[in-house]
Amino acid sequence: MSMIKFTNASMGRKGDPIYINSEWIVSVFEDHTEGGSLATVVFGGPGGTPWFVEESLSEAIKLIDGAK
Repeated sequence: MSMIKFTNASMGRKGDPIYINSEWIVSVFEDHTEGGSLATVVFGGPGGTPWFVEESLSEAIKLIDGAK
């Protein structure tokens, strides 16, 4: 198991570290938010959980690839 450190982008936790188990990640994608901004979403977990992170899509993919 490898834990990947991301920066939380969720309201109330913005800027806090969030550690995600690399084995639970199913997909990573960009999503449009209100106002037209892009957010990076790491999706996975046993119940299908979206985690919104501050890293760009390319940064997130590099972190995930580096955990393998």
